[in-house]
Amino acid sequence: MTTFWRRLRAVFQGDALDRDFDEEAAAHLDLATDEFVRQGLPMSEARRRARLEFGSTQAARDAHREARGVPWLESLAFDARLALRGLRRDWTYTLASVAMLALALALNTTVFTVMDAMLFRGYPGVPRSHELVFLQEHDRRGMCCISYADASDWQTQARSLQGLALIGGRTVALRDAEGRPMDLRVTTVGANLFGLLGVHPVLGRDFTAANAAPGARPVVMLSDRLWQARFGGRADVVGARMHVDAAPTEIVGVMPPGFEFPMAATDGLWMPIVPTPDLLRRGLTPGGFTAAARLRNGVTLVEARAELEAINRQLEVAYPDTNRGLVPSVVDHAQFTSGADARLIWGSLWAAAGLVLLIACANVANLTVVRTVGRWREFVTCLALGAGRGRIVRQMVVESVMLATVAALPAWSLTQWSLARWATLAASRYQMVDYRLTSSTVVYLAIASVTVAVLLALAPVVRVMQLSSGDKLQSESRGATQSRGTRRLVSALVSGQVVLAVVLLAGAGVLVRSFSNIVGAETGVRNPESVLVGLLRLPSETYPTPQARLAFFDRVETALGRVAGIERTSLSGGLPVKFPGASRQLEVEGRTAADDETVLYSVTTTAPGYFTVVGAQVVAGRDFTANDVGTTQPVAIVNERFAAQHWPGVSAVGKRLRSADRDGPGPWRVVVGVVPNIMGADPLRQQFKPLVYVPLRQEPPARTAFFLARTADRAAPMAPAVRLAL
Repeated sequence: MTTFWRRLRAVFQGDALDRDFDEEAAAHLDLATDEFVRQGLPMSEARRRARLEFGSTQAARDAHREARGVPWLESLAFDARLALRGLRRDWTYTLASVAMLALALALNTTVFTVMDAMLFRGYPGVPRSHELVFLQEHDRRGMCCISYADASDWQTQARSLQGLALIGGRTVALRDAEGRPMDLRVTTVGANLFGLLGVHPVLGRDFTAANAAPGARPVVMLSDRLWQARFGGRADVVGARMHVDAAPTEIVGVMPPGFEFPMAATDGLWMPIVPTPDLLRRGLTPGGFTAAARLRNGVTLVEARAELEAINRQLEVAYPDTNRGLVPSVVDHAQFTSGADARLIWGSLWAAAGLVLLIACANVANLTVVRTVGRWREFVTCLALGAGRGRIVRQMVVESVMLATVAALPAWSLTQWSLARWATLAASRYQMVDYRLTSSTVVYLAIASVTVAVLLALAPVVRVMQLSSGDKLQSESRGATQSRGTRRLVSALVSGQVVLAVVLLAGAGVLVRSFSNIVGAETGVRNPESVLVGLLRLPSETYPTPQARLAFFDRVETALGRVAGIERTSLSGGLPVKFPGASRQLEVEGRTAADDETVLYSVTTTAPGYFTVVGAQVVAGRDFTANDVGTTQPVAIVNERFAAQHWPGVSAVGKRLRSADRDGPGPWRVVVGVVPNIMGADPLRQQFKPLVYVPLRQEPPARTAFFLARTADRAAPMAPAVRLAL
């Protein structure tokens, strides 16, 4: 090892050691010359005899260099200097190649980082996130969600899970220490959730089992975001009290910056789930819980799912009325946030970026082949002087490595910029993704750069390896035209580029066509650019009763009606296409559940005039009127798809239906009208789903509602006037 380091040090001290050798050789020659002079030879003959005995000074210097240094490293450094001079000389080729490779490498590295973040990294700030899975329970109709009782059985019986914690949510009326009222969305969690995740508060303490015991005094955990926004980042916030649903609630801790779980769509509050008699009921709870768990070491998703299915079969035997046909689902972070096709989606995007990189490599390789033909006489001369083909090949490989290395530097900067833009444009309150550049990104860029260097060197190396006899060299060196072999190689590269481009363009064409079909799909809304929509969110302390909320909604419609340019207004519990309404289990008179493929439908509450605003005139029966209130006969309107599914060939007007949830059946509603199909409950806009509409005044109004206003012209310019009126 000492010898190696001494040799390595000598590589960087070459000039000084060469000077020492030259001085030593000169002294030796002088001594030999003096000796021959003393023997009686003339000075010129003495110097000649001294040089003959000493031999070639250059050969001795080369032997000295090999003995003291690392020959292969010095040779590599020489090749690098030669390659740098060549690339600097052909600066147009270098700039074009670096630009193409930098863009392709940056695109590929950016897509890899996004794919890595979406599929493998998991939640930001959660250690060992790859072990985290999410559990849910469904019936054969797709209805969810898991009950507290079933989750407790999973927690105690499942051996494939290290731990399990429930996650839910609800809206609460909050009044902080200064008395400011607000409605916030709080995440309700099992008291063991943060311990299961391995994330601890930066201030205060974690929830304890006592906080989740029946009758326990309510406590709350703040996110760093809410702590900074509402409490000014005060260190004395721990122990302070606020009122949640009029109950004094203690703040016990603040979570680390950037931690949001399971999503940032909530308002940054966590409260422990306290079991109540109603919560302990078995059976699916629509809008209820999700469970987070950790897999034990060596356990796969398939094994965990099989164990939970076995537990559910036992529960089905023990509780047939509530647990018959319930099926568990076990998904990882990628499937939880991006859906079941997450790997296919992001893998396809990565493959497309890989095709772009290959096309860029083929482009640069083509330029390199042309450049190689231009250097043919140089290569012939090198061979004539004794250089082997391996020496020329090594030189070309070094040039390719240097080209890829130079391109990797701007590619890294472009990747940083691209990821920052992607994180901004793709930000969603419903997805928590870690887009940071990590060591895996650096390693990937390095591997991609090495791969690019190899691909770039292949084509010119293949061409150079065809050099053989002197006769052929002479024939190849004449003229500036390409040989038949070179033309075949260039044609192969161009063909490869065309094939890759066709594949990429075909995929892009399918993507654009699909996007166009979604954007241009018929939604059932006439002239949507003339419909202004907005969300009303009422604080529960100011509007605590349904009557108070209805009175406010009446004032809203009156105020909107006074705005110049608005032709008609209405209110709704949902929006066409985007928010079709709440999913409910419905019973249709004369048809049993077994007669239908599904009994889950989107039900939207609407005020009179809703269908006029969206441009869907009633095709049979009537619209809702001001007389459809809570004290009159419950009524409903269905779309044509619902009517065709349940009453084909006959009029739907006069038929009856009702809700059928876990609390028992609701009152029978008489269908008073049929309206055209309006898109809803299908984000890809591929088909119209069966929809049901009920009068806003026959349902207890929620604290949130949408208003819709049809304007005489484009709706967007009307927004400031509408906001002022409200």
